[in-house]
Amino acid sequence: MARGALKRERTMTDAIRDLPESIQHYVAMWNEPDLDAIRGHLNRAVSTDCLWVDPQHSHVGRDALEANVRRFRTKFGPAELCLASNVDSHHQRYRYEWVIKSEGAVVFRGFDVATLNDDGLIERVDGFFGELTRID
Repeated sequence: MARGALKRERTMTDAIRDLPESIQHYVAMWNEPDLDAIRGHLNRAVSTDCLWVDPQHSHVGRDALEANVRRFRTKFGPAELCLASNVDSHHQRYRYEWVIKSEGAVVFRGFDVATLNDDGLIERVDGFFGELTRID
């Protein structure tokens, strides 16, 4: 680093911008207030036969995932899904923590591992709820 140069910390905006376009649309889909616009993000985010699994749900395909997102948007209104960590990746797999915020307060947290296919679309999302307990 050149003398006198400032080291800039990475922000969550940087992390999102560095994500593959499909994962950017995946996050945007969960935050889309216009229910009729969800499908546009979904088509740019996941494969037609995407497998989506978390502790409460498991489904295959865009239609099932869209129904889940619509239920979330209807139930939680202005809540926002936000990245809460850096994004770790290897071999087309992306791992990141997320939080759901309502009125600025964190109300739920978890992490996902998303796997992309050769076309760059998400073919599988494995979601986990809560935080992992750190062992020293």
